[in-house]
Amino acid sequence: MASATQWREDSAVEALIGAGGEVPMRLAGMVGHSLIMQRLFFRLRQAAPHLRIVALEGEAGTGKTLAAHTLHSLGPASEAAFVVCAASRFVSEDTQALLEEVRGGTLFLTQPGDLTPSQQSRLVDFIEWWEHRSGRDAQGFFPRQLFVGSSRPLRQLSASGALRADLSYRLTAIRFELPPLRERRDDIGLLAEWFAIQQGAAHGKAVRGLGPGSLQRLIFHSWPGNVRELETVMANAAMDCPGQWIRPIDIPPLLAAPQPMQAANAVSYEEDPNLDCMILRHVTHVLAKTGGNKLRAAQLLGISRSTLYRLLDSGSSVPR
Repeated sequence: MASATQWREDSAVEALIGAGGEVPMRLAGMVGHSLIMQRLFFRLRQAAPHLRIVALEGEAGTGKTLAAHTLHSLGPASEAAFVVCAASRFVSEDTQALLEEVRGGTLFLTQPGDLTPSQQSRLVDFIEWWEHRSGRDAQGFFPRQLFVGSSRPLRQLSASGALRADLSYRLTAIRFELPPLRERRDDIGLLAEWFAIQQGAAHGKAVRGLGPGSLQRLIFHSWPGNVRELETVMANAAMDCPGQWIRPIDIPPLLAAPQPMQAANAVSYEEDPNLDCMILRHVTHVLAKTGGNKLRAAQLLGISRSTLYRLLDSGSSVPR
């Protein structure tokens, strides 16, 4: 019997097709049709049945845990547990309890670059013990597969002295890099509709996708938080959307990566001194300060909520 999560994913695909959207290319729970993701899907699919130790690297929010779970679901340990644990916790707490939980499955350790030298030594000792015992006792209390996820390339950490060279060698014999969202912009519209439909279904709302003008608000954003940020944005948009299609005004403010205040202001005002754009920037700034609360933002600006909606929707100036 399919799980509730699988049912929601399949329903999201059917809704997207019915809405006239592009059929997504999927690998387990991963979605994307850009060339870089097609290549990644191919590598994951080909390698999954044969893996024991794998490194998954990529910026925060790129989907390393989802990729690890995808490999697990396609691999030899798919019928057993998939357990996620911080590497520092694994070498510092009750390791035996975790090993019993993951027995015969996949252990996914996150952020091994945060380990202290003594913790790195313990992890090396564990890997040596695991490789020796797992080859002799298939019923032992240990994982069948060991995956690690890092927001920084492990070989760079090794080159800088932050990670033991022998540990880096063991962990990166096979590795996959998860691309940031800015390098797979072809997937933004697809992912946005995918998340919107999923979130709408989860809350009993018949959201079908993006309405006119909404994709333009998303496509040029830098997405410093990557896919995780996009998922959060679309979850909020789906909640605010009163109908079937996400409108530009339903999308919460998209905040750029932090920059020096003076430099950012100098560029924005000197390069784009248009009054309408200045007003829209100020409205967006106030809306961000209120956490997306449109009623509160309108009160602070001294305008009606309907005027605020018009400003966000069209970028036009305040009526005189």
